Amino acid sequence: MITKRIAALAALSAIISMAAPAMAAAPTITVKWNTQTISTFVVTTQASAAETHSGTAENIYWGGNGSTSSGCAGTTDTASAGTDNSANGTVNFGSVTPDAADYTDCLEVNAVNAYVATNDSNGYNVTVQATSAVPSNYAAAANGAYLCLLPNGTWANNLAYTASTRNAAVAITSTTACPAGDFGVASSAATTLLAETASTAATNIPQDMELVLGPNASSTGQVAMVVTYTLTTL
Repeated sequence: MITKRIAALAALSAIISMAAPAMAAAPTITVKWNTQTISTFVVTTQASAAETHSGTAENIYWGGNGSTSSGCAGTTDTASAGTDNSANGTVNFGSVTPDAADYTDCLEVNAVNAYVATNDSNGYNVTVQATSAVPSNYAAAANGAYLCLLPNGTWANNLAYTASTRNAAVAITSTTACPAGDFGVASSAATTLLAETASTAATNIPQDMELVLGPNASSTGQVAMVVTYTLTTL
């Protein structure tokens, strides 16, 4: 009797098994997209907290490194040597008088701001280089001239605009390199100002600019050297 019941259950199980539908595999699809990199890069002179050209004159300061006869912005032996009220895109140190034996420094505060915004998750690089109309004595060890960029604030990702707090020229006594922490504007190769590995909603790179003339710097006539800022997303 037990044997017949087991056989009957086995037969019923077989019937149920044959009647049940096979489970279909869950279908899948692949959804693709590629979010494109977008960037904003704006460079202004005589900069302001609005990341625009201020429209007002910025101070130029003189440092003679011992000289009492050199000068900047058309004046000599004057610590507050003058102002620059150029249109956006120009930094103008005016007439600069070198000294026969000492270095001459001309510092313009809030001279330049480079503003970066990008969604590139890999980051970005900002570089600067003197690219054309470079005078023959530029970066020469003797009788030369050189530009140094002096950071305002600590340059970093998402830095808010920071105005200059300098009220005097910085003593720089080289026309081939800038002091540690400052950035030379070379013509031979681009100088990296900021290299970041993440995106930024808004990064400012505010800077004072200092023109350095060596002792007995060669006369050049009017110089209008072109300095190029470049943003590279990664």
